[in-house]
Amino acid sequence: MSRELLIHCDDVHKTYQARRTLRELVMPRHGDGDATRALDGVSFRLERGRVLGIAGESGSGKSTLANLLVGLERPTGGLIRIGDRDLARLRGAELLAFRRQVQMVFQDPFASLNPRFTVRRTVEEPLVIHGIGDRAARLARAREALEEADLRPAELFLDRFPHQLSGGQRQRAAIARAIVLRPSVLVADEPVSMLDVSVRAGILRLLRGLVERLSMSLVFITHDLSLIGQMCDDLAIMYQGRIVELGPALDVLARPLHPYTRALIAAVPVPDPDQRPGDDAAALLEATALTGIARGCRFAPRCTYAVERCDGEDPRLRLIEGTHEGACHEIERIRSAEKERSWRH
Repeated sequence: MSRELLIHCDDVHKTYQARRTLRELVMPRHGDGDATRALDGVSFRLERGRVLGIAGESGSGKSTLANLLVGLERPTGGLIRIGDRDLARLRGAELLAFRRQVQMVFQDPFASLNPRFTVRRTVEEPLVIHGIGDRAARLARAREALEEADLRPAELFLDRFPHQLSGGQRQRAAIARAIVLRPSVLVADEPVSMLDVSVRAGILRLLRGLVERLSMSLVFITHDLSLIGQMCDDLAIMYQGRIVELGPALDVLARPLHPYTRALIAAVPVPDPDQRPGDDAAALLEATALTGIARGCRFAPRCTYAVERCDGEDPRLRLIEGTHEGACHEIERIRSAEKERSWRH
């Protein structure tokens, strides 16, 4: 039984132009040397009721993609469709209606809440903006959202200010603000990275539970692969503005296809001071800063599996097994070598 498709991204690009002086505006330079390609051909789909994890190191384009999905920025090219709405065509009242459908939970709960607003005003603000309900109805909706975000009883938190809350309580208040409009899609940009380890599990359980109870979809952005297995149904690995691997989360973690995914997994710390990073992790640990985008595979300068073809031909995402996709010329060779290594052991 197929589910409703909520997010459809097709060949999405986002380019940022550097600020130019008056001389450069009058006499522009040729080429795009001053342009930064934050996203370069991102495509994926997400159905209702599923959680898509997006992982990658800093600068891979995760937060840029999040901003595009919620309409904070517009793509330079490609298609982003949320439900039946094409984001590039939305203006005025249609754009306002779209914002009821997609909401975002930001990384830093200390910065995302207005310090002059009480929790009640923070959670009611989206309802006021969208003209939903009268004063009594908005208060009832705010109480309900706070209870759903595990701030119970809601009356204890309604009149508090952000500085009177713990970090976990602030993030729960931010989540309540996001779900009070009953969105179809929730985008969470590293929602637990600023929180103590002791409260992270509770926030993750809350988000996963909201997906099931409210029948919405969640885009969960993180750089911590240890969170993916318990949170996500599917996983997209991003590198330099491109998705290099996409598939069921547990399959990607257990049987990674792309050398970059293998490197990320190998670099996850283990509680053993005597264990040294393997060859895959060395690609990340010994890397220097990269400038520009290579003609061929972007990961080739850091890849231990790279061959001559990788320097000149850019690999595209392709189906490898089941619904598991990868963008690498040497996937078959890597898988064969892995099987032989497992057989020997």
